[in-house]
Amino acid sequence: MLYTIVTFIIVLGILVVIHEWGHFYIARRNGVRILKFSVGFGPKIYGKKIGDTEYVVSAIPLGGFVKMAGENPDEIQKAPDEFASKTVWQRAKIVFAGPFMNLFLAFALMPLVFLIGTDVPAYIDQAPKIGWVDENSPAQEAGLQPGDVIQSINQRETDTWERALTQIGANPNSQLDIVLKRGDEIKAVKMVSSSDEKTGVGTAGLYPEIPAAVGQVRKGFPAEKAGLEEGDKIVSINGTPITHWNQMSLFIKKNAGKEVNLMVDRKGDLFNKTLVPVKDDASGMVVIGVSIGQKMVFKRYGLFESIKKGFVKTAELTRLTFDVLKQLLTLNLSLKSLGGPIMIAQLTGQAAHSGMGDLIALMAFLSLQLAIMNILPIPVLDGGWLLFLGIEAVMGRPLNQKGMQIAQTVGFAALMTLFVVVSYNDILRIFK
Repeated sequence: MLYTIVTFIIVLGILVVIHEWGHFYIARRNGVRILKFSVGFGPKIYGKKIGDTEYVVSAIPLGGFVKMAGENPDEIQKAPDEFASKTVWQRAKIVFAGPFMNLFLAFALMPLVFLIGTDVPAYIDQAPKIGWVDENSPAQEAGLQPGDVIQSINQRETDTWERALTQIGANPNSQLDIVLKRGDEIKAVKMVSSSDEKTGVGTAGLYPEIPAAVGQVRKGFPAEKAGLEEGDKIVSINGTPITHWNQMSLFIKKNAGKEVNLMVDRKGDLFNKTLVPVKDDASGMVVIGVSIGQKMVFKRYGLFESIKKGFVKTAELTRLTFDVLKQLLTLNLSLKSLGGPIMIAQLTGQAAHSGMGDLIALMAFLSLQLAIMNILPIPVLDGGWLLFLGIEAVMGRPLNQKGMQIAQTVGFAALMTLFVVVSYNDILRIFK
């Protein structure tokens, strides 16, 4: 827990410093006097004044700010080094510099992920050949079958499982136009995706080819008592051939409390094991106490290929983020899919434990989200300021200060409401 918290604070601190440094640097370049540069909010933990600027580290590491002379309407003295004294173009550059630095950081970090390398499921970069289709799932209702190879979804090429699953996940409860290859035949089908109850992301009930191989074996559960080991492959259950992990899971689920006979392949040797599936109190699921033996591969790329893949990945994530925003605005995506600071902290801890590549990937993703969220035209965000400046440029005069303050109050209230919602989602996920 402590490791997770410390890692979260460091990662968030880096993202905030980069963002605020963008504002700080461009403001200084345009002759604006900086009064305070703060990492975090709330009570001051540490502060040091250098020249006109006080550099501060505050107690709540959930953001930061740069305070510029003349930024607050009540403190404007019409001095030439005040923010309010600068031209619309200069102020717009200062405001946009924060999100731009986060966007720049995302594009700079993502190539490092491919250069350093990371463990990924072996199927991620493979052609999306379907290995299993759930009963009564969107995929089954659309007529998709094991062996089908997905060519495209909504006119977007899906040459890998990663791209196929990403497209499905970004389009919950939506009609998807799918082109697939079945044998030598090309077929076009329409599928209406569903959504995950916990996250709200799109699902279809289709999976890659995943053999029923044993990963970790949990202590005290039937699998351990029966002598199953990591690497074992389940060949059959009660005489029924098993070809997929989901098939095995379904068989186990249907036989809670009943004795089942497993034929196991251990490095080429076949033998039988008998056990009784039990209900796991923690998850409420019927289990035998094994995790999926997912084949992982370590992937590392050369410098130029890493730069190319990093830029493509960041561009894809940018597009998908806007797709998600569109789904939220059109009420096609549940707010349950959103995560708050607790979820981000958990993901940061998991990424840190997984390795440097995963941690850098998460940093790049969070930096990208910070950039995009900040340019939304919501008062109190950078995008809100850019909206005000755009209106000022069109009107040829500054906006009414009282109107701006009201808009910022409404924007702040909306953001606080969203913060409460995502924090509530985080807490629900913990208890689930």
